[in-house]
Amino acid sequence: MIKDIELIKSRFESNFKTYNKLALIQQQICNELSLLISTYCGGDIARAMEVGAGTGFLTSNLTKLYPNSEWYLNDLTPHSQNFISEFAEPTSHSYIWGDAEEIEFPQNLDLIASSSTVQWFDDIDSFISKANRANNVGGYIALTTFGRENFKEINSTMGEGLEYLSRAELEEILIKNGYDIVHSNDYTKSLLFDTPLDVLRHIKATGVNSIKRERLTKSRLLNFENSYKSLFSIADGRVTLTYHPIIIIGKAHI
Repeated sequence: MIKDIELIKSRFESNFKTYNKLALIQQQICNELSLLISTYCGGDIARAMEVGAGTGFLTSNLTKLYPNSEWYLNDLTPHSQNFISEFAEPTSHSYIWGDAEEIEFPQNLDLIASSSTVQWFDDIDSFISKANRANNVGGYIALTTFGRENFKEINSTMGEGLEYLSRAELEEILIKNGYDIVHSNDYTKSLLFDTPLDVLRHIKATGVNSIKRERLTKSRLLNFENSYKSLFSIADGRVTLTYHPIIIIGKAHI
């Protein structure tokens, strides 16, 4: 899949406010990543970059963990600044707007952190290679993304979704590009919704599956509802939506 940058950008921009309220899984993942960074990366972080800052779930944690670091904060859209500036202001910081696969990274970084972003990339291998060139030897890359079980219900009923890598594949990419794996884990977590339409509303309000422009026809929507209910209902009639977070921290040895 070649990502539609303008579609992703416009959908996230229009859903930033609802994302902050409804993206509870993503917020929990950011909290987990922040705890792991504090555990594995230590306190000697002079220069750090966050890729895909969004509304600041991770930014708020990291700038508290490393208030004396020099921060480089990136997002696809400058609209992110409206949400992250309050967390950035107390620190020495710079904003770098644009597609993280295309922009130039600052150099001599001790930490590159990113949560729920790299699944949108066309070439994660090239991104990790670029990150390694920007990292100091002994510096860290700390990522969360999603695995192949993510939104399995949507893929089964609509035949669409992002192309997710497995945790083993992501580890292999990091190792190939000069990192030792210091932490890696994944798990699944299901949210419950009253109806399949509520699932679609949740996805739309968080912008997390923004890969196609076309609208659902009435017939396709009806087929979707019926298939979803038959395949993914629980005993009380509600339906599931599965998230599959992957968290990896690597340490640069070259």
